[in-house]
Amino acid sequence: MKTITLLILVMGFSNPTFAHEGHDKTPGVVTAPHGGVVQGSDNLYWELVKESADLKLYPLTHDLAPIPLKEISLTGTATLPKKKKGDAVKFSPMSDHFITQVDAKGAYRYSLDLSFTYKGKKEKVKFQVEPQS
Repeated sequence: MKTITLLILVMGFSNPTFAHEGHDKTPGVVTAPHGGVVQGSDNLYWELVKESADLKLYPLTHDLAPIPLKEISLTGTATLPKKKKGDAVKFSPMSDHFITQVDAKGAYRYSLDLSFTYKGKKEKVKFQVEPQS
């Protein structure tokens, strides 16, 4: 009787250890190819890379392949804390990314809202940018 009880206890406690096998990666986590921050939409990803005063925005497919800039129409606004309305941001196309600069006026954080059209579909993404870090 003790042997059966011990066997049931051992089997009962050993199975849960295998229940989490293969769950060491978080679903939906994307590794940024350029070391920035990635935000996704239904049709593509945007990677934001902050280099001193410059903000670089890389459009990427969901397979993380670069998207030609001529296929995207991009506008954006930067909204500082305690402001209700954002200021328009001008983006300059480079070889594989858009570049811009935002005057944070000493703010510790601001939001960068992107509106874009890709393959005839209009979408939006939002980044929280910390200029001091």
